[in-house]
Amino acid sequence: MADHALSEEVFGPLGLVVRVASAEDMPALAAQFEGQLTATLHMDAGDAPLARRLLPVLERKAGRVLANGFPTGVEVCDAMVHGGPYPASTNFGATSVGTMSIRRFLRPVSYQNIPENILPTDIA
Repeated sequence: MADHALSEEVFGPLGLVVRVASAEDMPALAAQFEGQLTATLHMDAGDAPLARRLLPVLERKAGRVLANGFPTGVEVCDAMVHGGPYPASTNFGATSVGTMSIRRFLRPVSYQNIPENILPTDIA
């Protein structure tokens, strides 16, 4: 924790291994992390008691907590949409990634009977 840069979120492939003196130190260490998109627990059945103690800390730090897996990568590009059940994949207004996600922050405007030659260029 002496190097704050190591606790900041990174976009792209990265792994960071942190050694602690004992498992008892892990919840306190996790509590010092900044917010993240995801947090992953790599564990087996014997790690369940510690995972139960870590989970309340991680769910306050990350929007998605995984076990024994790797989060999906995202890229801001035309082809990327947020997968998942309707409406995430089928409604541009619900996607949180990709170039269409910017529309979440726009205020819709209706134009009625406006001559085409005076409409904004991205509409005409």
